[in-house]
Formats: sequence, structure tokens, C-alpha cells
Amino acid sequence: MKYRHHVFRGWDKGLANENFPKHTGGALMLDAIGYYDRIMENEPEKILEFSDWMGIPIEPYRITLNRLRNLLLDEVKTGE
Repeated sequence: MKYRHHVFRGWDKGLANENFPKHTGGALMLDAIGYYDRIMENEPEKILEFSDWMGIPIEPYRITLNRLRNLLLDEVKTGE
């Protein structure tokens, strides 16, 4: 969420519309540090703006830092 402008650099609303709405269940934000709650308390317009841009709702999914680390390590191993 924090670096979405870097991750989706060069994407416009049209490209987002081609890719995200097919995921009708929405987007999950893996959150191991309570980031989603802090943003919703202090700057909810950021989540609403990103959700609107994607055309799907964003829901937080709480996980532990160890689980997040293991998921990332699994992806690194898969890419090798």
C-alpha cells in the first residue's frame, strides 16, 4: 500500500480496470504490523482512493511477521 505508486508505475485507470475487477472478491492486504488500521484512522482517503482506482474493495488480513517472512521466502525460492 505504501509503495503502490512505485509498484504500479506507468499504470493508468484503464490498465487497472483491465486487471483488477476480474478479482471480484477484492484485494487482501497482508498486515503484520497494524498498518491498515493506522491508515484507516489517520488517512482513510488513501485506502478509498486506491480501492477506487483498482475497482475492487481492499480488506486487511492480519498475519504474524514470521508468517509474512515465510511467505516472502517461499516466493524467493520459487523464483530461483
